[in-house]
Order: sequence, then structure tokens, then C-alpha cells
Amino acid sequence: MRNSSAIALLIILLFIPIQARNHPPPCSTSCGDIHNIGYPFRLKGDPPHCGDPDYELYCDNHNRTILNFHAGLYYVNNISYAQRLIRLVDINLAAGNCGLPYRSLGLEEVVGDGRYYRQYFSPHATFVRCSKEINSMGSSMVPCLSGNTSRVYLNYTNYMLYDSHITSACDIIAVVLSDHKVDQFPSSYEEIQRTLQLGFDLRWAVECRDCRADGGYCQFPTQESSRFHCSKEDDKISLLFSLFIRLYTSFSYPYL
Repeated sequence: MRNSSAIALLIILLFIPIQARNHPPPCSTSCGDIHNIGYPFRLKGDPPHCGDPDYELYCDNHNRTILNFHAGLYYVNNISYAQRLIRLVDINLAAGNCGLPYRSLGLEEVVGDGRYYRQYFSPHATFVRCSKEINSMGSSMVPCLSGNTSRVYLNYTNYMLYDSHITSACDIIAVVLSDHKVDQFPSSYEEIQRTLQLGFDLRWAVECRDCRADGGYCQFPTQESSRFHCSKEDDKISLLFSLFIRLYTSFSYPYL
């Protein structure tokens, strides 16, 4: 009797690991208002089989879904798997408070990353610190960052600003991505602030990341397209195009 009991116990102990392998622990699918977390995304602390480590999100103490991207922290407002878009908003700008973003993030960092994609001509908000008052940007002055010795302005454009675009009395101190295109310049600080609260979209493509890892260059036909082309041409194409963008905007737009 004892032998049969021991054999039965041994069978049970051998069966448990097999069952565990056949039924791995579930992956988290929600955090706060985001209820559709799935591949390639995963939540920090999930079992190893969940999602892709390059697309890890985490749930903060206030039950908000956050993406840590290039040392910046962004609330996740929406995930669209049909369009492969994730909508993000800088945690320092989400509530509409006056101040700088948690971290500056420009287009070149996104394009050079490989995990996400964004069109070259896309809206940016640029924080500019000037040693004197700039009349052309008067309505976009950031009150909490401006004083007697310097003024900080928030400039909204449909392209990325570089130092060559601004007067020598000013320096770029932070850049924020946006998605709302404007037709009239300049916009007031309050209007730009409300726009930045809406966040911006990044398009993801795991295959695009793998394309870059193999030495290719990932291209999407349009910002709306979720299909991409992996070109085996050298990244010099990307570099030359980036230089063209800088030259084009330098000649097309006057100093601010």
C-alpha cells in the first residue's frame, strides 16, 4: 500500500511541471484605462513569454500605463492594433501644467530608434530660451519659465526646428512631438499647451526593427500606412534625406 501511494505521489509530482509548461501563467492585458495590452507590448513583470521586451510598458502607482522611451516617460492614451499606432503624452505635459517636458524628444531620435516610425514632416513644439524679448513669438511666451533676464517661448511648427532656424539670441532647450497641424503662426502658449495634452502617435513595426537590425532601411509610404518596405540600401539615403530636410526648412522659413 505504501509503495502504491509513493508511486502515485511520484506520478503527480512529475505531472505538475508538464501541466505548468502546457498552461503558462497569463499575460497582463490591462492597466487603468488601457484594456488591450497585447503583442508586441507587454507589462513589466509579466512572464517571459509575454510580448516583446523591446515594447515593454509598465503600470505606475496611479494605475496609469507608461512607456519609457529614450529616458522620457509617456502616458499611453491609446493603442490601435489595426493601425499599429500608440498614442503617447509626456507625463509633465498631460495635466496642462506650465513647464518643460519630462525629456526632450525630436524626430531624429524616433527615426534612429528602429522600433517606432514617424514621418519626417510632422508637427513639433519647440521650447526656445532667448536673452531678449522676441516680438514675433510674444504670444507664445511660457510664463513660468520666463523672467527679467530671459524669455522662454513655445513655438509650434509643422516641421522640426534646428538652431539654424532661430536668431542667435535664442537657444533650443526642449522639443516635443505633436500631431495637430496648424495653419496660422504663431499660436498662443495656451493653445499649444492644450494641443500637447492630446499627445502624439508613434507607429510600431517589429518587422521594421528587424529590418534595421539586418542592415536595412525601413520605409512607410505614408503616415497612415501600416505596411512598410525594407530597403537594403545603405542608411546614407536616410542621412541625405535628413540633410535635405534641414536645408529645405532653412531656406523656406525665416529666422524666428
